[in-house]
Amino acid sequence: MTQDESRDVIVVGGGPAGSSAATWLARRGHDVLLLERERFPRDHVGESMLPFCYRLFEDLGVLPKLRSSFVRKPGVRFMSKDGSVFTSWCFSHVIHDHTYLSFQVNRAEFDTILLDNAAACGAEVRQETRVSDFDLLDGETVSVRSVDAAGVERTHRARFLIDASGRDAIVGTRKGWRAPRPELDRTALWSHWTGVEMAGGLEEGMSLILYMGGEKKGWIWIFPLGEDRVTAGAVMSNAYLREQHRALTRSGAPNWQQDLMMQELTASPFAAGLLDGAEQALPTQVNGNYSYEVKHHFGSNYAMIGDARGFIDPIFSSGVFLSIKTASLVCAALDGVLKGDPDGGARMAAAYGLVTGAYEFVHRMIRLFYSPFTVTWAQVGAESEVHKAHESAMAAGHYMLAGDFFENHERYNKFFELLENPKGFHRYAKLVLEKSEVVDTSCHVPWERAFGELGRPTESLTGPEAR
Repeated sequence: MTQDESRDVIVVGGGPAGSSAATWLARRGHDVLLLERERFPRDHVGESMLPFCYRLFEDLGVLPKLRSSFVRKPGVRFMSKDGSVFTSWCFSHVIHDHTYLSFQVNRAEFDTILLDNAAACGAEVRQETRVSDFDLLDGETVSVRSVDAAGVERTHRARFLIDASGRDAIVGTRKGWRAPRPELDRTALWSHWTGVEMAGGLEEGMSLILYMGGEKKGWIWIFPLGEDRVTAGAVMSNAYLREQHRALTRSGAPNWQQDLMMQELTASPFAAGLLDGAEQALPTQVNGNYSYEVKHHFGSNYAMIGDARGFIDPIFSSGVFLSIKTASLVCAALDGVLKGDPDGGARMAAAYGLVTGAYEFVHRMIRLFYSPFTVTWAQVGAESEVHKAHESAMAAGHYMLAGDFFENHERYNKFFELLENPKGFHRYAKLVLEKSEVVDTSCHVPWERAFGELGRPTESLTGPEAR
């Protein structure tokens, strides 16, 4: 066992939360060690970014690289299974500068950009290094044991531990603080395809969400990742997945997960037509253990950020924004703690007040999507009405997510109290969601705007963007 030198901060996990935290802390002059168990690049779900990520990317210093690497995202389109009924929600209706245009990213490349940026900003990054144990000791220091790819074991000490270990959630899991959210018990099956002819809003860079409903209690996503590349996946309840697993296994399916993914995607005539003739570019990916919450998010010498704090259903594409925004707030408070600010602890508590409020707000929106209050049981036989209700709930959700809900979650929660009254929702739909200038068939973003910057040198992308 090798004893490593003592650090200010050890960050466990090199995903967006961990790499962003390492960047901000290193830039503030702290000695940061980041331990990542995998070798990047590695594939990951969660490719669609919210508009409010834009300023965070700008502050991290990665914006020019992102603009030359990834498709731009102007909004979201909510569709019926066959694609004949849809509503587009365009972020330019609520964000009136160039930051409305977000990103659709290949997470393997995106996460590598953020991790490399952390190293370039002064953090020491060790990949293929697994954390085997940790000890929070006396509340003032921490001890972390790691094993690298060569099998070398080391003990690291630091003043503070940031758990950004993703769904491993090493602190919460080993302390017994992790609990599932049973109402969001779901699994996603997904992959990438190439050779896709963009249509249905993909040619503008838009995200497509198709609500499937019924016993599946799920949805399909399709996002553009390149000129002819998409990510597509199906989310379903675990009860439905277990039932289909048994049926497909009995039928002799050699790869039931692949077969189930294609069964669900092709249940949508629109998705089936889009993927017809395309080539699957990744093996089928599975993301289970879908939603959980962890208690005791921070203490005197540790903090949880990103999925280590709690994993949230990705229906609103909120995961990366929640993770990086949390890292930003926590690092600002931790900087004071490490520099001996007597108010540092209070600042950390205030930061987590905002974080908890934001997460609970998004959970509230997710529950609203899966349990639309605008349709009574007498209406469920009319599929178009069911879809319309979900479509409206999704539009309301993205309207909220385009705004600053970390600082203003209480105000938005009061708004949801109004929406949870059916009369209030119908009034909102009539006054806002159904206005022609808000609900449009298109975001009016030409192909050149969504795809035209791909591959351009970063030095040509440093100026402010034109709307």
